[in-house]
Amino acid sequence: MTDTTKNESLKLENQLCFPLYAASREIIKQYRPYLDALDLTYTQYIAMMVFGEERKISGM
Repeated sequence: MTDTTKNESLKLENQLCFPLYAASREIIKQYRPYLDALDLTYTQYIAMMVFGEERKISGM
């Protein structure tokens, strides 16, 4: 692999991570009005979904 090829592969436009990050932010933005009404962050919402599916919350 030449230095030029290596440098090209490291450019942001050639990375999969950035479009995935942008898509994730857009999805979370779409959830925000519903989550704000519940006073939850997206991460808290995901955790609540897992707890609900697993039904392993002690004390409930």
